[in-house]
Amino acid sequence: MNSSLIEIIGSAIAAARQEGLDDDEERHAARAVLLALDPSLTPGIARILVEQLYASGAADADTQHAA
Repeated sequence: MNSSLIEIIGSAIAAARQEGLDDDEERHAARAVLLALDPSLTPGIARILVEQLYASGAADADTQHAA
């Protein structure tokens, strides 16, 4: 993965928000993106990463939306 995890999660959250998804669906989208980008991740690890970085990713998504 070339981008930081926060940027990846933030981009997934921003895209999910544009589609009108709720917070839970945003988390699912972010996990799916992580798993697609790094097949060595397990679903459990992707879930933990998203849960730990969701607040930072959401802030990054807000920044992307404001730009």
